[in-house]
Amino acid sequence: MDEVELSNKGAVPVVSDGAADETQAAESTGNEELPEELQVEEVDMDDERMDPLEWTVRKVLPIPKKYFWETGNDNVNFRTKVWHRSVQFLGKALYVAEYCGEVVAHMLGINESRYQYVMDNMTEEDWERARKVNDEREKEWADLRASQAASKDAGVTPDAL
Repeated sequence: MDEVELSNKGAVPVVSDGAADETQAAESTGNEELPEELQVEEVDMDDERMDPLEWTVRKVLPIPKKYFWETGNDNVNFRTKVWHRSVQFLGKALYVAEYCGEVVAHMLGINESRYQYVMDNMTEEDWERARKVNDEREKEWADLRASQAASKDAGVTPDAL
């Protein structure tokens, strides 16, 4: 029975079916490289920025460096072909799920700002009034920050002023 094992590095699958095939020969001699179709992408699994979902998928399902149809090598065993097709299918399924989620979010309006309907219905006069109020509030905040910095430099609490 065919079995796919990962080497001690967890990066190169070794396919064995009891017969001396090209991957076993390449593994045993060490002089030849494994075909690109049997090599997997190497990533730092200890990277703190890696998404937990990606970490889980990469732990369970190794991602090939190149698919057999990209290299033109159709002389790989059936398990390798199933592995490559399943990774491709899962990637496309994830893409479709993300797209459907975006469509649903757009239809429900949850990807817009909270008061988008108010901004859509504002006149030019309303916008001008909103800009004036915003400028006044920014000036007040700048004055407040300046007085806090001055009182801090003087060693006095802001309440004492």
